[in-house]
Amino acid sequence: MSKSILTIIAIFGISFNVIAGNSEINTTQKQKNFRFPAGVSEQNYVPGKIILKVKTEYRQFCTNTGFDESRFRSISTQASIINMSKIFPGKTAPAVERNNMDLKLADLSLIYKADFSTDLRIEKVIDLLMATGLFEYVEPSYISSVSYTPNDPLLSNSGMYFLNKINAYNAWDINKGDTNIVVGIVDTGTDWDHGDLVTAIKYNYADPINGIDDDNDGFIDNYRGWDVAANDNDPMVTGSGVPAHGSHVSGCAAAATDNGVGVAGSGFKTKFLPVKISDNLGNLIAAYEGIVYAADHGCHIINCSWGGPGGGQFGQDIIDYATINQDRLVVAAAGNDGNEIHFFPSAYKFVLSVASTNDTDTKSGFSNYGTFVDVSAPGSNIYSTYFNNTYTGSSGTSMAAPIAAGAAAIVKAQFPFYTGLQIGEQLRVTSDNIDGINPAYAGKLGRGRINLFRALSESAKSVRMENLFLTDNNDDTFVANDTLRISGDIINFLNPLSNLTVTLSTTSSAVTIIDNSTTPGAMGSLATSNNLADPFLVKINPSAVQNAKILFRLTFNDGAYTDIQQFELIVNVDYINVTKNDIGTTITSKGRLGYNNTGQSEGLGFTYKGSATMMYEGGLMIGANSNQVSDNVRGASNGQTDNDFQSVLKVATVIPTVKSEFDLFGKFNDALAGATTMNLLVDHQLYVWSTFADRKYVIVEYTIKNNGSSNISGLHAGIFSDWDIMDYNKNKISEDAATRMGYAWSTENNGLFAGIKLLTPGPFIHNAMDNLGGGSGGINIADGYSSAEKYQGLSTNRATAGGAGVGNDIIDVVSTGPYSISPGNSIVVAFALIGGDSLSDIISSAIAAQIKYDFVTGLSAASNDLSQNDLILYPVPAKNELNVVMNSAWSANDKVSILDALGQTVFSSDIKELNTEGQNLKISLTEMNAGIYILKVEGKNSAITKKFTIVR
Repeated sequence: MSKSILTIIAIFGISFNVIAGNSEINTTQKQKNFRFPAGVSEQNYVPGKIILKVKTEYRQFCTNTGFDESRFRSISTQASIINMSKIFPGKTAPAVERNNMDLKLADLSLIYKADFSTDLRIEKVIDLLMATGLFEYVEPSYISSVSYTPNDPLLSNSGMYFLNKINAYNAWDINKGDTNIVVGIVDTGTDWDHGDLVTAIKYNYADPINGIDDDNDGFIDNYRGWDVAANDNDPMVTGSGVPAHGSHVSGCAAAATDNGVGVAGSGFKTKFLPVKISDNLGNLIAAYEGIVYAADHGCHIINCSWGGPGGGQFGQDIIDYATINQDRLVVAAAGNDGNEIHFFPSAYKFVLSVASTNDTDTKSGFSNYGTFVDVSAPGSNIYSTYFNNTYTGSSGTSMAAPIAAGAAAIVKAQFPFYTGLQIGEQLRVTSDNIDGINPAYAGKLGRGRINLFRALSESAKSVRMENLFLTDNNDDTFVANDTLRISGDIINFLNPLSNLTVTLSTTSSAVTIIDNSTTPGAMGSLATSNNLADPFLVKINPSAVQNAKILFRLTFNDGAYTDIQQFELIVNVDYINVTKNDIGTTITSKGRLGYNNTGQSEGLGFTYKGSATMMYEGGLMIGANSNQVSDNVRGASNGQTDNDFQSVLKVATVIPTVKSEFDLFGKFNDALAGATTMNLLVDHQLYVWSTFADRKYVIVEYTIKNNGSSNISGLHAGIFSDWDIMDYNKNKISEDAATRMGYAWSTENNGLFAGIKLLTPGPFIHNAMDNLGGGSGGINIADGYSSAEKYQGLSTNRATAGGAGVGNDIIDVVSTGPYSISPGNSIVVAFALIGGDSLSDIISSAIAAQIKYDFVTGLSAASNDLSQNDLILYPVPAKNELNVVMNSAWSANDKVSILDALGQTVFSSDIKELNTEGQNLKISLTEMNAGIYILKVEGKNSAITKKFTIVR
């Protein structure tokens, strides 16, 4: 029953909705920054509220009402964090890490909810908190909604067709269920005095209604269930429409059967426990908390006829807890959007996802579908119990899910020693295939429509492959000509196997499967085998289109048993993650840096030694005037992005490397700029080294060609970066003119540094911006970033940003220009992107980058005249030693002199006599007094001078 559809984007693994086992994809990289799942809008989460999970090592700082750690105290003030409290204050850490199937137990004891100022963007608050390293995750508080479509009341019992359709009558001849088996109806409550429900409730006789917590479970008088939303013992629905949803759902699963009253539920003798999660208007305000309550209070099956497109780790933690820690089966509605959008909790691992069908086994028009669905069940026009002791017909996956849940409860009664996952698998693998009836949805309605008789009578087999691991044994960036190795854990959930084979297949022409099978052979019940030593081998074909989505199928065979599992892989992406030294970043095919798309999606940002990203957004900007600026960064209106660059040649690794240890090359143009295009063609290259002096930077180089018929004048080109270093509200910017670098840093203790250094000759232009309303005297980018403002940033100087205090949110642009490019000609501009622990650290890397670029690659643009920019001195001011770096070639016979303020020579030497390290010279200053001096380098045809200061 493993709806084991997994989507892998580039090298990021996203696993969706797997019942049997832990099906996350293991790769070498993890997404470090928050981004909303597809389909999520502002209506799908609570503004100003977040969910946080503290890392285990900081448990000692946790209380039920707060988290008293110094870094968090500081940042919580900046983010206006208030009303922080544990969601499950009574929970403790699991005694062991994993269960006997090697599945990791969930720890709910460190999960908090908190409010924050709605003046702040939720994405930045999340990234800010994650940057502290204190939390496993921080995410929005997603809103769920019920999944049903009301219908006119039926005048007959035709809506009871579902019992025949799932073969319930024949199944009940085998097993009518057990009153000790309980389905938790986690919903809007129930009509607990309804004539067809009152005898089906699982009453807690250990805690009668007397104002005392007789059973000492922390809930007073939870005799007939619990209202988790209101924290009281009255789970009664509060009216018709959405508030009455839970009463209809209750009857689908567990309406009293064979009692001479009303309708019948699929669970026959099965009892249900009402767990109310909504307010009186039907808003689901305690949905996942309700799952925990049901899991803790004896519900073997937990039904969730609700959900939404937002799916974070908090929800997965709750499912893990219910399934792995408490051995329950969670059944959930696939959603009523009529498309393939993932709907949570249905799309989580370990959840039995249920799509809806009608009385002809045709997919209900409203039902979601997809390879993440496990089974289908009738959900159209279902007649069931309703508000105020009435009955009505309703449609939705909300009805399909409890019908499946009631059936699962009878499976549990038939196989009492099965785990929750095994119950789900037994129901899944005995379903009737309905692909022939639904050819347009073949493979997307699960194994089929459930058949309760088969589930009770068949000795079934079920195999799933979990913990998929994909690698190309190289950079784990899956592009054309790469050979992928796919392995994972093969788990046998049900009856023993004698000769299992697993085969990989696909209909996609984007790949060629080189090795398509592995043979685990005989396997006992609940046994696990891994094919790491015999992986599937898949080659990505040169013809694969950009961002090709490949649907793979795993086929399991053992005698007469055949089963399938599917997963998706997106390959030949138009960006590459770079992690060859201390810097981690992403290079795209369209001029963006850090992330391929807006909202910090598809990429690493910019990291240093595995830190959280220090960059919110980055990219190349090229402008000729205030009306003509081409780029792919934020635009004139908030929320808008300019998309002027388009890929001509997708960025790819250069094999074998030519200039560095990891060369990338691509081409893009500005054809998408429309009327303001400059007809540019840009060759983009990246160089990376891991040697000691060069491990803290990467180099990006752009050859900008005038591909038009008119001269371009006034052209400036530069790198835009919205730096978010640790707490983004504590960032500052300055510049080091000697190394031609703009740099940003965090003012926090042990704050990190990041810099952008101009490597090619030409004017060094640096514009530091305060990302605040009004711009604090600089460019006001808070209300949007117009072409005029972009050109101003490219062509004018502003040395600092961040104010006089601890700093604020900042943005930096380092550029060069102006240039004039005639038709067919080009210029070259190059920059080093640098990370470090201190200012001296990034200055050293800036110098090393310049040396590497000029003297190792030999790629810098030619300079006809020497200038002071060719001479770098550090530290400035100096104390006991002066380091000298020349950007131009020198000879051993060149002379170096130091003159005092009166022009008198106080030091003179040939270069060959000095202590040199590559192109570095070291001059002792211990014999010189404090003051202003001039360093002079004399060659055969030229001389360069530069002023510096000695302090004592």
